[in-house]
Amino acid sequence: MKTEKGVIIVAYKESDRNPRFTVLKRKKNWEGWELPKGHLEKDDYRETVKIELGEETGIEQQSIESITDLEQLVEWEFEEDGQTIGREYKAFLVKLSEDSYIDVSKNPCDEHETGLFLRFRDVEEMLTYDDQTELLRTAYNKITQE
Repeated sequence: MKTEKGVIIVAYKESDRNPRFTVLKRKKNWEGWELPKGHLEKDDYRETVKIELGEETGIEQQSIESITDLEQLVEWEFEEDGQTIGREYKAFLVKLSEDSYIDVSKNPCDEHETGLFLRFRDVEEMLTYDDQTELLRTAYNKITQE
């Protein structure tokens, strides 16, 4: 089985009362809500986080305040042309500046219809896949315990 590596990102910004988390509405290959993610670039996970946030959300690198390795993998498999392909994505927590905004119109692969910053509970209810929901909870707990 071929295994592809990448990153999955829980990106958030502080607001008056609660952090707001990034969630994207996917339209390419399947429809639903997800966290930003993408294939590993140049064998550099932190650089990939910056690249993928830019490509998928339009968030510029200067808006990134910190990148934290959550020391967690999100793994799944799918079938493509009769071959099983595995994905092994390393999870990161990214704190963004308060003035960050999402603009999915610049995504080179046209994967997402829209992107939003929402409260934890809203994103938790929206995410399509349970493994992403669990990752969001892990990140939220890390943020609220600091």
